[in-house]
Amino acid sequence: MIVDEVFHQGGHGTYELTRVHHTDGYVLRVRVCRDSYATQSTAVAEVLTPLFTWTTIASSPGGGWHRTTPTASPDATPLIPVADEVLQRARRILPVPPPFITPGR
Repeated sequence: MIVDEVFHQGGHGTYELTRVHHTDGYVLRVRVCRDSYATQSTAVAEVLTPLFTWTTIASSPGGGWHRTTPTASPDATPLIPVADEVLQRARRILPVPPPFITPGR
């Protein structure tokens, strides 16, 4: 379930999407940053740890998806497939249930 979604548009060719998900007992944050240069674009999925820090679980460099996104966008639509793909990879990596959740809590 998506809890929060934020879209931000920066300078020419730069925009980003941040989503926070509560899924499979985890809090996952997915950030997709599209820069005017593919080498400066990235997508990452991070998990919130019991110590309230974010740890990267999966990532996708811009070279794999940058050319499929427009230079400018009024909304997050072009970044959603990238965010979904990185989220799905993170979910496949993480154990279910989380090792830090006590059963019955």
